[in-house]
Amino acid sequence: MTLYKNKYRIESIRLPNRNYAANGYYFVTICTHKKICYFGNIVNYQMQLSSVGKIAQKFWQEIPNHFEHIHIDAYVIMPNHLHGIIIIDRPNQTSNVE
Repeated sequence: MTLYKNKYRIESIRLPNRNYAANGYYFVTICTHKKICYFGNIVNYQMQLSSVGKIAQKFWQEIPNHFEHIHIDAYVIMPNHLHGIIIIDRPNQTSNVE
């Protein structure tokens, strides 16, 4: 790990020659600032979305309405992060999947 602005940071895990705009399935994680639980809480083993969590869910679900050939698959919202799968499926384009 290296320091950036006197804070440790993890090096990028992106593959250097990979085209991340190519067709394929992409696993995405989005974290809240300072890992604060803005999105809600776990109550009796169930995620209870806060008002901010409901907004995050709404905007996540609307991604395909704003980007042509983009679909969302499974996703889960946790108190301080979101995991989801984004599918890029442009016609007549090859994928990075081998």
